Amino acid sequence: MARVTVTQLKCAVLDPEWRRRWLAGEKPGTLFYNKSGNGKVHGTRFHQETELLAEWLTNPKHLAEGAAIVSAEGLLDILWRSSLQNFTDELLAAGKTDEALAFTARIRNYCQRLIELRKRRKDFDNWQDVFVCAEKEIKGVQLPIGPTVVEVVGRVDAVRFHPKFHLEVVDYKLSQGTQQKLDMVQLAIYAHLLPLWRPGCSFCGTLEYYLPNFMEIPVSPKQLADIYAGLVEPVLYEMFAKASKPAPATPKSKPAQATPERDRSHAAAEVSAGSDLATKVVAAFGEFNLSVEAMGVVEGPQVRRIKLKPAPGVKVASLMTRAADLRVKLALDATPLIEASKGFVAIDLPRADRQTLVLHDYLQERKAGKKSLMTFPVGVGVDGETIVSDFSDSNTCHVLVAGTSGSGKSEWLKTLVASLALGHPPEHIRFALVDPKILTFGGVKDSPYLWKPIATDIESALAILGAAAAEMDSRYHVLARYGHVSLSERFQAGMVDLPFVILVFDEFADLILTGRNEKKEFEETVARIAGKGRAAGIHLVLATQRPDRTVVTGLIKSNLPMKVCLRVTNATNSLIVLGDAGAETLLGKGDLLCDMGKGVVRAQSYFIPQTEFSAALGTPSHPELRSDTCFGRS
Repeated sequence: MARVTVTQLKCAVLDPEWRRRWLAGEKPGTLFYNKSGNGKVHGTRFHQETELLAEWLTNPKHLAEGAAIVSAEGLLDILWRSSLQNFTDELLAAGKTDEALAFTARIRNYCQRLIELRKRRKDFDNWQDVFVCAEKEIKGVQLPIGPTVVEVVGRVDAVRFHPKFHLEVVDYKLSQGTQQKLDMVQLAIYAHLLPLWRPGCSFCGTLEYYLPNFMEIPVSPKQLADIYAGLVEPVLYEMFAKASKPAPATPKSKPAQATPERDRSHAAAEVSAGSDLATKVVAAFGEFNLSVEAMGVVEGPQVRRIKLKPAPGVKVASLMTRAADLRVKLALDATPLIEASKGFVAIDLPRADRQTLVLHDYLQERKAGKKSLMTFPVGVGVDGETIVSDFSDSNTCHVLVAGTSGSGKSEWLKTLVASLALGHPPEHIRFALVDPKILTFGGVKDSPYLWKPIATDIESALAILGAAAAEMDSRYHVLARYGHVSLSERFQAGMVDLPFVILVFDEFADLILTGRNEKKEFEETVARIAGKGRAAGIHLVLATQRPDRTVVTGLIKSNLPMKVCLRVTNATNSLIVLGDAGAETLLGKGDLLCDMGKGVVRAQSYFIPQTEFSAALGTPSHPELRSDTCFGRS
């Protein structure tokens, strides 16, 4: 049986000359490709320390003590008392002060990373909820390569639980540069071996760089599979089957096209595109005399987010003013959004392969997950996780939505309505829809979910507001009579006779601009409902494509706590809605910024086709598309 190590295999994949020497019968070394082990960064010792800490935290004897540690300094103290102090003392005694300081910084950043992982695990009980294993030797895995069976052996730095993909294989790196593509290849190899070693599991991957500052690069299971199939497997065939892996035959009736092998190679190249782009961003800022360091790349559905750490003395405002210069320098399709985040500066660069996110995918996730009474999806964040809002929360009980024509504002409103309708029968939730354009909510006029007929003019819109205010006052008497503090509490008590009512205005500018009396009546009624509506189960969603000060007045803005801003015309509009510029640089078609009381976040909204929207609201004219059959309502 042939045998190869993971390190040898990755060298063969990335270096044709190394592979040629292997095929010629030589035994070329791999030290050049294993930079994390050189003396300056003390890679071997770093791996020993991280293994020691992981083993201590997951040891049954220390589970309770370890679970009580909630700070990086607490974790660092464990290592300091066991081995770290002696090692740094040796470096200091040898006059290697810089190496001692850098090594300590790497270990401290590793400890901080573990605290972040602890927070990531919502149901954390002890550190066995984070680690599956650390520094685990993988052997005995046999790969059939043509007529040959090859055993691949290696040692994985860590396998951890992941909130989205269940398991992740992790590789620690203490240096960065031209070897990042190599690092991804290594992850792909491990992600292919581990399910064979432990059947029934699949893995995403994460590269963690300690430079000594921390930087992470997540790699999805599909990306890892594409790298393995496109780059690794053909090399295995060349090394051990003495021939290239045969490509699928191209149909004779069609001209030659890109084969799946080429597609996979292209996908593998895309994985490293983000890290290459980060390098270009750092270099561009360097030319502007602004020193920054890349901390990681996050692949979002609409953008690549580059995380940067400014050098001492470099102000965030200086980076933000270079957005237009960066667009020219990197030949970007749109001006990047640059904003300060916790511990880093985020630069969002538009993706050429932007994804369309259908609401059906969210609904399938919701079926499998924990349900809440009045939650709805805002969109998918840059990190790939769905951002969910809740009308029952005082920070998100009423919503102000802004966005110019083509921004995706009306589509966002439809996904909100549809997601709530698909989670509740008409007896539990009703909608009052104001649609001056007539087309947004077209085709649902006979829906059993409608609390009032769809309003298309000022008079009927004001009448809906007045009726909602009267209903709110009436409900307060009902709640008081039964001792309930809110409609949500009444539902939880099993009394579901009063439905939640969501008032959705696709455009409210006309109500503000019609006349002084109408404006006063509108603002006063909105303020009343916003102040008392949450407890009564009555909620406001006001949208406009004209977010100027004559429309989004101070009274309206202050009474609608949740803000959703899609692309707007200028920075002033963004400032009016969010209190910050940036929405003017959004990409349109559902790209949005949202403030739910915890700071502004970016997301890509979901999309629902009109036929499915009609089905979600149970329109009789589309019985074959009823929501309970289309989406499997439980």
